Amino acid sequence: MLSPILARRVPGGYGSFVAAGLALLLAAGAGAAGEREARLGTVLGRVDNALIEAGETLLDVAYQRRLGYQAVARLNPGVDPWIPQPGTVVRLPTHFILPDADAEGLVVNIPEMRLFDFTAEAGPEVFAVAIGDQADPSILGEFRVGRKRKDPTWHVPESIRQESPELPAQVPPGADNPLGSRWITIGRTSYGIHGTNVRWSIGREATHGCLRLYEDEVQRLYDRVSEGTRIQIVYQPFKWGQDGARIYLEVHPDLYGLRSDRLTAFELPRALGLLDAIDLELAWRTLDEARGVPVAVGTLPAPTSTPPS
Repeated sequence: MLSPILARRVPGGYGSFVAAGLALLLAAGAGAAGEREARLGTVLGRVDNALIEAGETLLDVAYQRRLGYQAVARLNPGVDPWIPQPGTVVRLPTHFILPDADAEGLVVNIPEMRLFDFTAEAGPEVFAVAIGDQADPSILGEFRVGRKRKDPTWHVPESIRQESPELPAQVPPGADNPLGSRWITIGRTSYGIHGTNVRWSIGREATHGCLRLYEDEVQRLYDRVSEGTRIQIVYQPFKWGQDGARIYLEVHPDLYGLRSDRLTAFELPRALGLLDAIDLELAWRTLDEARGVPVAVGTLPAPTSTPPS
């Protein structure tokens, strides 16, 4: 556990506060970056924009672009999500850093509510997903694609029927079925990657632990992945990346409260010896805002040349 001094602001603003905390981390040798080789992630895509039409909400924008609703809302904090002014230009979260995971099969990062499909030939293809809420969180770990089913029947769990006794024991395929038209089992669990009959739920904490996709996207994913495909479900609210010489930090809300000590966000650059290359005040502000897109917070040091012998 870190010293209580890290909970106090020290003179000099964010940069001094973070620097003090990082000095203790370095002195203690704590906060290893994990068993995987420490490396900066790949930055892909770019931030795009959309123009609000009369009568549109941010939900409409998210659906039209097949993005997650909360990701769009967080990136546009000054825009009324329900009654945005027509003609407003909103930013779209189409710029991202790949999660720290093997580029194989399916990778899901819970805090950002995205699924990365590395089986796509042009890949990776990125899908917005709905996840479980804090009461019924989505599972983490490594799995394989289990049984796949088209037009699944929903066998309502007893725990859900206790919450909603009006539900029948099972719901047949159709408009009332929350599983949508496709079901991909996660390993040997009772959880799955599936479609939805409520498209507004995508990009929200809206399930009992499963992962929902937009209907057209889950059908494309279903046709592409085969049973046995690797699934990595990770929890990474902080992602570091590199594009050229620039260092990027992408931050998402810590939805399940698993990374409440935000100083752990600096474990990777510490392991790489890059703390001096980062604007700590800007990085801490990026952590505060958690906008969900990469922010350039530093520059890689120029390689040192070896003098001729």
